[in-house]
Amino acid sequence: MDNRVWVKNAVMTIRLPEEVDHFVADRLREEAGEILVERNVREVVFDFRKTVFMDSSGIGLVMGRFREMELIGGKVRAVHVGERMRRILVMSGVTRVIEVEEEKTWK
Repeated sequence: MDNRVWVKNAVMTIRLPEEVDHFVADRLREEAGEILVERNVREVVFDFRKTVFMDSSGIGLVMGRFREMELIGGKVRAVHVGERMRRILVMSGVTRVIEVEEEKTWK
């Protein structure tokens, strides 16, 4: 899937595309699931750098990885989160369970 999921030093990074809908979430869930089984992943990082839209299936993707990592004592973070995506993550309750690093903007 265009090198959107990779592992380095037990950290799996998932680079989310511009739009995360049901189709994209299913593909990422499948790819990430295979990697979690094959590698000794201890942390999952969602990179929201390019993401401007995410529906409930994207929230499910993030929360599903959170549940998996919680079972093995790992953690999940979201990085490069823009204002729009931050609002979605706050409204859905995701920010209560994972660390969110907002995108820094210059004013």
